[in-house]
Amino acid sequence: MRVEQSVEINRPVEEVFSYAADPDHYPEWSAIVLEVQKEKPGPLTQGGRFTTVSKFLGRRLETPFEVTVHEFPRHHSHKSTGGPLPLEWTLTFEEAADGTRVTELVEGEPGGFFRLAGPLLERAGRRQFGADLETLKDLLEAQD
Repeated sequence: MRVEQSVEINRPVEEVFSYAADPDHYPEWSAIVLEVQKEKPGPLTQGGRFTTVSKFLGRRLETPFEVTVHEFPRHHSHKSTGGPLPLEWTLTFEEAADGTRVTELVEGEPGGFFRLAGPLLERAGRRQFGADLETLKDLLEAQD
């Protein structure tokens, strides 16, 4: 599975990165993420670990992640270290004419139930991740 989506947000790149790359904010802009638990409090850095509780295709998932790249303000990636759907999530941030272009790339090799739902999984992911980026845009552009 490989899903890539982009959105332009009328806010500075540093502000967009600080908000979007912070797992504590995922439940605010991602409809599938219900909660996030960080392994250790404090600033997010490469090697940091957290677990998301999410709901996707009617299934409740608890997935541990490790931050593989955290380069302010351009690039953030985290990779699952367990769970039924091995994923790598990458966010890139580029200056654009009216603010910031955010590109989200999600890649994974579905297993178990999700292997059977392969094509459905990719279509649902494309719709969901696109909607999530629009929510991110709306949230950030509504701030003064």
